Amino acid sequence: MNTIFTLLLALIPAACPFQQFPALVGQSKENLSVSINDLRSAPTEVMLYGRSLSLSAYLWRDFMPKSHPHGESMIDGEPMIAVLKVGTSDKKPFPSGVRMDRAWVLFGEQMWEVSEFRVQVKDKDSWISCPDSPVCEAVARDGPKWGPGVFVDVVVRLTDKEGRHHLLQVPKQCVKATQ
Repeated sequence: MNTIFTLLLALIPAACPFQQFPALVGQSKENLSVSINDLRSAPTEVMLYGRSLSLSAYLWRDFMPKSHPHGESMIDGEPMIAVLKVGTSDKKPFPSGVRMDRAWVLFGEQMWEVSEFRVQVKDKDSWISCPDSPVCEAVARDGPKWGPGVFVDVVVRLTDKEGRHHLLQVPKQCVKATQ
């Protein structure tokens, strides 16, 4: 029986058509057009409408003791949370019509994708936009359980008022832990 199981385990990777893709978290087939290589080659600064924009990110996992309804312990911690901030270098207002609408966190060949940053404003679903502030901020929750103490690359996609996409990254961000 163990021999059959071992043979099956050896044959599964050969029969699996998905082995060519990296491990993806929250990634749908329709979004596979952006490769990890494309994301890793994104610039660390972009110019949009006369403003130089850059990204900062703060990522963490919560390991604070909690009482759960079923009494189980949280030894392995909560999923990752990421605060993403795109700011103007001159501290003038964020360009009008530019929105942050997608983000990726890369850990080795693994990818966590967050799409459609939206907020509820007066019972209306709308994109996060930040025209009156020099910083546009979004929060991504329920990420993977990577780290803490590991380094990840973070990329956001900005969409301008003409619908063009611009990738922006901040590499080598440490995933922190709260305790």
